[in-house]
Amino acid sequence: MFNERIDVDRMQRRIAELGAIGETEDGGVTCLAYSERENEAFAYLLEEIPDSYDVEIDRMGNVFATPDRSAESSLYMGSHLDTVRNGGRYDGRLGVVTALEAMQAVDELDESPAIPPTLSIFRAEETARFNVGLIGSRGALGLLEETQLEAADKDGVSLREAMDTLGFRPPEIGTPTIDTDRIAGFVELHIEQGPVLEAAEIPVGIVTEIRGILRDRVTVRGLPNHSGATPMEKRRDAVAGAAQMIDAVERIGTEASREGDLVATVGYMDVPDASANKVSGEVTFPIDIRSVDMAYQTAVDERIRKRIESIAEERDLTVEIEVMERIHPVSLDEHMIEQLAAAAEKTETPYQRMASGGGHDAMDFIEIGKPAGMVFTACDRGLSHNPNEHVEPEAMKAGTKTLAQNLLEYRPK
Repeated sequence: MFNERIDVDRMQRRIAELGAIGETEDGGVTCLAYSERENEAFAYLLEEIPDSYDVEIDRMGNVFATPDRSAESSLYMGSHLDTVRNGGRYDGRLGVVTALEAMQAVDELDESPAIPPTLSIFRAEETARFNVGLIGSRGALGLLEETQLEAADKDGVSLREAMDTLGFRPPEIGTPTIDTDRIAGFVELHIEQGPVLEAAEIPVGIVTEIRGILRDRVTVRGLPNHSGATPMEKRRDAVAGAAQMIDAVERIGTEASREGDLVATVGYMDVPDASANKVSGEVTFPIDIRSVDMAYQTAVDERIRKRIESIAEERDLTVEIEVMERIHPVSLDEHMIEQLAAAAEKTETPYQRMASGGGHDAMDFIEIGKPAGMVFTACDRGLSHNPNEHVEPEAMKAGTKTLAQNLLEYRPK
Protein backbone atom coordinates (compact mmCIF):
# COMPACT_ATOMS: atom_id res chain seq x y z
CA MET A 1 0.00 0.00 0.00
CA PHE A 2 2.74 2.46 0.94
CA ASN A 3 5.45 1.44 -1.54
CA GLU A 4 4.56 4.18 -4.02
CA ARG A 5 3.55 6.81 -1.48
CA ILE A 6 6.70 6.86 0.65
CA ASP A 7 9.23 9.24 -0.89
CA VAL A 8 12.71 8.04 0.06
CA ASP A 9 14.35 10.84 -1.95
CA ARG A 10 12.46 13.40 0.11
CA MET A 11 13.57 11.77 3.35
CA GLN A 12 17.19 11.65 2.19
CA ARG A 13 17.02 15.31 1.19
CA ARG A 14 15.71 16.27 4.61
CA ILE A 15 18.41 14.25 6.35
CA ALA A 16 21.10 15.87 4.18
CA GLU A 17 19.80 19.41 4.67
CA LEU A 18 19.52 18.91 8.42
CA GLY A 19 23.06 17.51 8.37
CA ALA A 20 24.38 20.71 6.81
CA ILE A 21 23.37 22.59 9.98
CA GLY A 22 26.37 22.31 12.28
CA GLU A 23 28.34 20.15 9.85
CA THR A 24 31.86 19.30 11.05
CA GLU A 25 35.10 18.85 9.13
CA ASP A 26 34.74 15.08 9.55
CA GLY A 27 31.37 15.11 7.83
CA GLY A 28 29.53 14.71 11.11
CA VAL A 29 27.21 17.09 12.93
CA THR A 30 27.44 19.11 16.14
CA CYS A 31 24.00 20.38 17.09
CA LEU A 32 23.92 20.64 20.88
CA ALA A 33 20.87 21.00 23.10
CA TYR A 34 19.48 24.54 23.39
CA SER A 35 22.06 26.00 21.03
CA GLU A 36 21.58 28.26 18.02
CA ARG A 37 22.31 25.22 15.84
CA GLU A 38 19.45 23.26 17.40
CA ASN A 39 17.24 26.30 16.82
CA GLU A 40 18.23 26.31 13.14
CA ALA A 41 17.39 22.61 12.84
CA PHE A 42 13.94 23.22 14.33
CA ALA A 43 13.38 26.19 12.02
CA TYR A 44 14.24 23.98 9.04
CA LEU A 45 11.75 21.28 10.05
CA LEU A 46 9.04 23.87 10.65
CA GLU A 47 9.39 24.87 6.98
CA GLU A 48 9.00 21.21 5.91
CA ILE A 49 5.76 20.59 7.83
CA PRO A 50 2.68 20.87 5.54
CA ASP A 51 0.80 24.15 5.83
CA SER A 52 -2.41 22.25 6.58
CA TYR A 53 -1.00 21.01 9.89
CA ASP A 54 -1.68 22.85 13.13
CA VAL A 55 1.70 23.59 14.77
CA GLU A 56 2.31 24.26 18.46
CA ILE A 57 5.63 25.21 20.09
CA ASP A 58 5.58 24.60 23.83
CA ARG A 59 7.50 26.35 26.62
CA MET A 60 10.38 23.90 26.25
CA GLY A 61 10.74 24.69 22.54
CA ASN A 62 9.35 21.28 21.51
CA VAL A 63 7.27 21.23 18.32
CA PHE A 64 3.96 19.38 17.94
CA ALA A 65 2.21 19.33 14.55
CA THR A 66 -1.07 17.61 13.75
CA PRO A 67 -3.62 17.58 10.93
CA ASP A 68 -6.44 17.55 13.50
CA ARG A 69 -5.93 19.59 16.67
CA SER A 70 -9.61 19.16 17.64
CA ALA A 71 -9.32 15.37 17.96
CA GLU A 72 -9.77 14.14 21.53
CA SER A 73 -6.84 11.74 21.22
CA SER A 74 -3.80 11.44 18.99
CA LEU A 75 -0.98 9.01 18.24
CA TYR A 76 2.22 10.95 18.91
CA MET A 77 5.16 10.11 16.62
CA GLY A 78 8.69 11.50 16.46
CA SER A 79 12.07 11.90 18.13
CA HIS A 80 14.74 14.60 18.57
CA LEU A 81 17.07 16.81 16.48
CA ASP A 82 20.03 17.51 18.79
CA THR A 83 23.27 15.54 18.46
CA VAL A 84 26.39 14.70 20.39
CA ARG A 85 29.60 16.53 19.47
CA ASN A 86 30.71 15.43 16.01
CA GLY A 87 27.88 12.94 15.86
CA GLY A 88 25.99 11.47 12.93
CA ARG A 89 23.15 12.64 10.70
CA TYR A 90 20.62 9.91 11.53
CA ASP A 91 20.47 9.58 15.33
CA GLY A 92 17.16 11.15 16.37
CA ARG A 93 16.67 13.00 13.10
CA LEU A 94 15.64 9.85 11.20
CA GLY A 95 12.83 9.35 13.73
CA VAL A 96 11.48 12.83 12.99
CA VAL A 97 11.87 12.57 9.20
CA THR A 98 10.28 9.10 8.96
CA ALA A 99 7.38 10.10 11.24
CA LEU A 100 6.65 13.12 9.04
CA GLU A 101 6.92 10.97 5.89
CA ALA A 102 4.58 8.33 7.34
CA MET A 103 2.04 11.01 8.19
CA GLN A 104 2.24 12.49 4.70
CA ALA A 105 1.90 9.04 3.11
CA VAL A 106 -1.26 8.34 5.14
CA ASP A 107 -2.61 11.78 4.18
CA GLU A 108 -2.65 10.64 0.54
CA LEU A 109 -4.95 7.68 1.22
CA ASP A 110 -8.71 7.72 0.73
CA GLU A 111 -9.14 6.32 4.24
CA SER A 112 -8.15 8.16 7.42
CA PRO A 113 -6.68 6.75 10.62
CA ALA A 114 -9.13 6.37 13.48
CA ILE A 115 -6.68 8.24 15.69
CA PRO A 116 -4.97 11.19 13.97
CA PRO A 117 -1.22 11.64 14.46
CA THR A 118 0.85 14.36 16.10
CA LEU A 119 4.41 14.86 14.89
CA SER A 120 6.53 15.32 18.03
CA ILE A 121 9.97 16.95 17.79
CA PHE A 122 11.73 17.07 21.14
CA ARG A 123 14.57 19.24 22.39
CA ALA A 124 17.67 18.18 24.28
CA GLU A 125 17.48 14.40 24.20
CA GLU A 126 21.25 13.96 24.24
CA THR A 127 23.42 14.39 27.34
CA ALA A 128 26.32 15.88 25.36
CA ARG A 129 25.96 19.44 26.61
CA PHE A 130 24.50 19.29 30.12
CA ASN A 131 25.15 15.65 31.14
CA VAL A 132 21.40 15.14 31.53
CA GLY A 133 19.13 13.87 28.79
CA LEU A 134 15.52 13.44 27.63
CA ILE A 135 14.94 17.04 28.67
CA GLY A 136 12.41 18.09 26.03
CA SER A 137 10.14 15.09 26.52
CA ARG A 138 10.48 15.25 30.30
CA GLY A 139 9.39 18.89 30.28
CA ALA A 140 6.48 18.19 27.94
CA LEU A 141 5.21 15.33 30.12
CA GLY A 142 5.69 16.96 33.54
CA LEU A 143 8.75 14.94 34.56
CA LEU A 144 11.37 17.69 34.65
CA GLU A 145 13.32 18.08 37.90
CA GLU A 146 14.95 21.17 39.40
CA THR A 147 18.37 19.50 39.52
CA GLN A 148 18.18 18.95 35.76
CA LEU A 149 17.42 22.61 35.13
CA GLU A 150 20.45 23.62 37.18
CA ALA A 151 22.83 21.22 35.37
CA ALA A 152 25.60 23.23 33.67
CA ASP A 153 27.67 22.80 30.53
CA LYS A 154 31.48 23.02 30.36
CA ASP A 155 31.26 26.83 30.23
CA GLY A 156 29.16 27.01 33.39
CA VAL A 157 25.91 27.81 31.55
CA SER A 158 22.96 26.08 33.20
CA LEU A 159 20.19 24.38 31.26
CA ARG A 160 17.75 26.99 32.59
CA GLU A 161 20.02 29.82 31.42
CA ALA A 162 20.45 28.27 27.97
CA MET A 163 16.69 27.96 27.59
CA ASP A 164 16.20 31.55 28.73
CA THR A 165 18.71 32.81 26.16
CA LEU A 166 16.62 31.27 23.38
CA GLY A 167 13.35 32.59 24.80
CA PHE A 168 12.02 29.36 26.33
CA ARG A 169 10.63 28.99 29.85
CA PRO A 170 10.41 25.62 31.62
CA PRO A 171 7.07 24.87 33.27
CA GLU A 172 6.55 24.59 36.99
CA ILE A 173 8.07 21.36 38.30
CA GLY A 174 5.58 18.53 37.85
CA THR A 175 3.48 20.43 35.32
CA PRO A 176 3.37 19.18 31.70
CA THR A 177 3.42 21.64 28.80
CA ILE A 178 0.92 19.64 26.74
CA ASP A 179 -2.43 17.97 27.35
CA THR A 180 -1.28 14.49 28.27
CA ASP A 181 -4.88 13.19 28.29
CA ARG A 182 -4.78 13.61 24.51
CA ILE A 183 -1.93 11.09 24.10
CA ALA A 184 -3.26 7.75 22.80
CA GLY A 185 0.28 6.44 22.45
CA PHE A 186 3.77 7.31 21.27
CA VAL A 187 5.88 5.68 18.56
CA GLU A 188 9.54 6.49 17.99
CA LEU A 189 11.69 5.26 15.12
CA HIS A 190 15.45 5.24 15.68
CA ILE A 191 18.56 3.75 14.17
CA GLU A 192 19.54 0.61 16.04
CA GLN A 193 22.89 2.01 17.26
CA GLY A 194 24.20 -1.54 17.15
CA PRO A 195 25.16 -4.22 14.60
CA VAL A 196 22.51 -6.87 15.26
CA LEU A 197 20.03 -6.05 12.47
CA GLU A 198 22.68 -5.47 9.81
CA ALA A 199 24.43 -8.73 10.68
CA ALA A 200 21.13 -10.59 10.41
CA GLU A 201 20.24 -8.76 7.17
CA ILE A 202 16.94 -7.65 8.73
CA PRO A 203 15.89 -4.02 8.08
CA VAL A 204 13.65 -3.43 11.10
CA GLY A 205 13.60 -4.16 14.80
CA ILE A 206 10.59 -3.95 17.13
CA VAL A 207 11.88 -2.83 20.52
CA THR A 208 10.63 -4.68 23.59
CA GLU A 209 12.58 -2.98 26.40
CA ILE A 210 15.09 -0.18 27.00
CA ARG A 211 18.09 -0.36 29.30
CA GLY A 212 18.08 1.90 32.33
CA ILE A 213 20.87 4.43 32.79
CA LEU A 214 22.84 5.15 35.96
CA ARG A 215 25.28 8.01 35.48
CA ASP A 216 27.82 8.95 38.19
CA ARG A 217 30.25 11.87 38.33
CA VAL A 218 33.62 11.05 39.90
CA THR A 219 35.89 13.83 41.18
CA VAL A 220 39.46 12.82 42.07
CA ARG A 221 41.72 15.22 43.96
CA GLY A 222 45.43 14.96 44.70
CA LEU A 223 48.20 17.53 45.04
CA PRO A 224 49.21 19.68 42.04
CA ASN A 225 52.97 19.92 41.69
CA HIS A 226 55.89 20.33 39.26
CA SER A 227 56.43 17.38 36.90
CA GLY A 228 60.20 17.70 36.82
CA ALA A 229 60.91 18.27 40.49
CA THR A 230 58.44 15.91 42.18
CA PRO A 231 59.82 12.37 42.80
CA MET A 232 57.59 9.59 41.50
CA GLU A 233 57.08 8.06 44.94
CA LYS A 234 56.04 11.44 46.40
CA ARG A 235 53.32 12.20 43.92
CA ARG A 236 49.59 12.47 44.56
CA ASP A 237 48.72 12.45 40.87
CA ALA A 238 44.99 12.78 40.19
CA VAL A 239 45.39 11.90 36.49
CA ALA A 240 47.30 8.69 37.17
CA GLY A 241 44.78 7.72 39.82
CA ALA A 242 41.83 8.48 37.54
CA ALA A 243 43.41 6.43 34.75
CA GLN A 244 43.62 3.42 37.07
CA MET A 245 40.02 3.98 38.15
CA ILE A 246 38.82 4.14 34.55
CA ASP A 247 40.64 0.90 33.80
CA ALA A 248 38.80 -0.62 36.77
CA VAL A 249 35.46 0.53 35.35
CA GLU A 250 36.21 -1.28 32.10
CA ARG A 251 37.45 -4.42 33.82
CA ILE A 252 34.49 -4.68 36.20
CA GLY A 253 32.04 -3.77 33.42
CA THR A 254 33.47 -6.43 31.12
CA GLU A 255 33.28 -9.08 33.83
CA ALA A 256 29.74 -8.03 34.74
CA SER A 257 28.64 -8.19 31.09
CA ARG A 258 29.46 -11.90 31.10
CA GLU A 259 27.26 -12.48 34.16
CA GLY A 260 24.22 -10.41 33.15
CA ASP A 261 22.94 -7.61 30.93
CA LEU A 262 25.24 -4.61 31.50
CA VAL A 263 27.60 -2.15 29.84
CA ALA A 264 29.80 0.44 31.59
CA THR A 265 31.50 3.39 29.94
CA VAL A 266 33.69 6.39 30.78
CA GLY A 267 33.25 8.88 27.97
CA TYR A 268 35.84 11.52 28.89
CA MET A 269 38.18 12.94 31.53
CA ASP A 270 38.15 16.63 32.48
CA VAL A 271 41.44 17.96 33.91
CA PRO A 272 40.83 21.64 34.70
CA ASP A 273 44.45 22.49 35.63
CA ALA A 274 46.06 20.37 32.91
CA SER A 275 49.58 21.14 31.72
CA ALA A 276 52.32 19.02 30.14
CA ASN A 277 54.78 20.00 32.90
CA LYS A 278 52.48 19.52 35.87
CA VAL A 279 51.29 16.76 38.16
CA SER A 280 47.59 17.50 37.99
CA GLY A 281 45.62 17.91 41.18
CA GLU A 282 42.04 17.33 40.02
CA VAL A 283 40.16 15.17 37.52
CA THR A 284 36.46 14.58 36.94
CA PHE A 285 34.94 11.84 34.79
CA PRO A 286 31.49 10.30 34.31
CA ILE A 287 30.56 6.64 34.59
CA ASP A 288 27.63 5.49 32.44
CA ILE A 289 26.18 2.11 33.49
CA ARG A 290 23.28 0.59 31.55
CA SER A 291 21.21 -2.54 32.13
CA VAL A 292 17.68 -3.85 31.82
CA ASP A 293 18.07 -5.16 35.39
CA MET A 294 18.07 -2.28 37.87
CA ALA A 295 19.13 -4.41 40.85
CA TYR A 296 22.09 -5.81 38.92
CA GLN A 297 23.01 -2.34 37.69
CA THR A 298 23.04 -1.07 41.29
CA ALA A 299 25.16 -3.99 42.48
CA VAL A 300 27.76 -3.43 39.77
CA ASP A 301 27.80 0.29 40.53
CA GLU A 302 28.64 -0.58 44.14
CA ARG A 303 31.50 -2.84 43.00
CA ILE A 304 32.89 -0.03 40.86
CA ARG A 305 32.55 2.52 43.66
CA LYS A 306 34.39 0.31 46.16
CA ARG A 307 37.25 -0.27 43.75
CA ILE A 308 37.54 3.45 42.99
CA GLU A 309 37.63 4.27 46.70
CA SER A 310 40.28 1.58 47.23
CA ILE A 311 42.47 3.05 44.47
CA ALA A 312 42.09 6.52 45.98
CA GLU A 313 43.21 5.22 49.37
CA GLU A 314 46.20 3.40 47.87
CA ARG A 315 47.34 6.58 46.09
CA ASP A 316 46.58 9.04 48.93
CA LEU A 317 43.89 10.75 46.87
CA THR A 318 40.42 11.92 47.81
CA VAL A 319 37.42 10.95 45.73
CA GLU A 320 33.78 12.03 45.55
CA ILE A 321 31.16 10.04 43.64
CA GLU A 322 27.74 11.56 43.04
CA VAL A 323 24.77 10.35 41.03
CA MET A 324 24.14 12.72 38.13
CA GLU A 325 21.15 10.90 36.68
CA ARG A 326 19.20 7.70 37.09
CA ILE A 327 16.69 6.52 34.50
CA HIS A 328 14.97 3.25 35.28
CA PRO A 329 14.85 0.47 32.68
CA VAL A 330 11.47 0.17 31.01
CA SER A 331 9.47 -2.46 29.20
CA LEU A 332 7.61 -0.98 26.26
CA ASP A 333 3.87 -1.42 25.93
CA GLU A 334 3.03 -4.99 24.94
CA HIS A 335 -0.07 -3.97 22.96
CA MET A 336 1.96 -1.39 21.02
CA ILE A 337 4.67 -3.99 20.34
CA GLU A 338 2.06 -6.34 18.88
CA GLN A 339 0.53 -3.55 16.78
CA LEU A 340 3.93 -2.59 15.36
CA ALA A 341 4.76 -6.24 14.65
CA ALA A 342 1.43 -6.63 12.84
CA ALA A 343 2.18 -3.49 10.81
CA ALA A 344 5.55 -4.88 9.77
CA GLU A 345 3.96 -8.18 8.75
CA LYS A 346 1.20 -6.50 6.77
CA THR A 347 3.76 -4.47 4.79
CA GLU A 348 5.89 -7.62 4.32
CA THR A 349 8.74 -6.08 6.28
CA PRO A 350 11.18 -8.55 7.86
CA TYR A 351 11.72 -7.72 11.54
CA GLN A 352 12.92 -9.09 14.84
CA ARG A 353 12.15 -8.20 18.42
CA MET A 354 15.03 -6.77 20.43
CA ALA A 355 16.08 -4.64 23.40
CA SER A 356 17.52 -1.13 23.13
CA GLY A 357 20.87 -0.25 24.65
CA GLY A 358 20.34 3.50 24.26
CA GLY A 359 17.93 5.71 26.18
CA HIS A 360 15.08 7.31 24.22
CA ASP A 361 12.22 9.79 24.66
CA ALA A 362 9.80 6.83 24.52
CA MET A 363 10.88 6.00 28.09
CA ASP A 364 9.21 9.13 29.43
CA PHE A 365 5.84 8.20 27.94
CA ILE A 366 6.01 4.84 29.70
CA GLU A 367 6.86 6.67 32.95
CA ILE A 368 3.58 8.64 32.83
CA GLY A 369 1.58 5.52 31.97
CA LYS A 370 1.14 6.08 28.24
CA PRO A 371 1.64 3.22 25.76
CA ALA A 372 4.87 3.63 23.82
CA GLY A 373 6.67 1.58 21.20
CA MET A 374 9.82 1.82 19.12
CA VAL A 375 10.94 0.77 15.66
CA PHE A 376 14.65 0.31 14.92
CA THR A 377 16.25 0.47 11.49
CA ALA A 378 19.47 -1.33 10.63
CA CYS A 379 22.49 0.98 10.43
CA ASP A 380 25.88 0.62 8.77
CA ARG A 381 28.25 -1.41 10.99
CA GLY A 382 26.13 -0.45 13.99
CA LEU A 383 27.83 2.96 14.10
CA SER A 384 26.15 5.74 16.06
CA HIS A 385 27.34 8.97 17.67
CA ASN A 386 29.84 8.83 14.83
CA PRO A 387 30.26 10.99 11.69
CA ASN A 388 30.01 7.81 9.57
CA GLU A 389 26.52 6.98 10.81
CA HIS A 390 24.45 5.73 7.85
CA VAL A 391 21.14 4.05 7.08
CA GLU A 392 20.49 2.44 3.71
CA PRO A 393 17.43 3.68 1.77
CA GLU A 394 15.85 0.21 1.92
CA ALA A 395 15.95 0.14 5.72
CA MET A 396 14.70 3.73 5.87
CA LYS A 397 11.72 2.82 3.68
CA ALA A 398 11.00 -0.39 5.60
CA GLY A 399 10.85 1.50 8.90
CA THR A 400 8.63 4.21 7.43
CA LYS A 401 6.20 1.64 5.98
CA THR A 402 5.90 0.09 9.42
CA LEU A 403 5.16 3.50 10.98
CA ALA A 404 2.61 4.36 8.31
CA GLN A 405 0.76 1.05 8.54
CA ASN A 406 0.71 1.29 12.33
CA LEU A 407 -0.67 4.84 12.12
CA LEU A 408 -3.42 3.70 9.78
CA GLU A 409 -4.54 0.80 11.96
CA TYR A 410 -3.51 1.71 15.53
CA ARG A 411 -6.16 1.26 18.19
CA PRO A 412 -5.48 1.67 21.92
CA LYS A 413 -6.03 -1.41 24.05
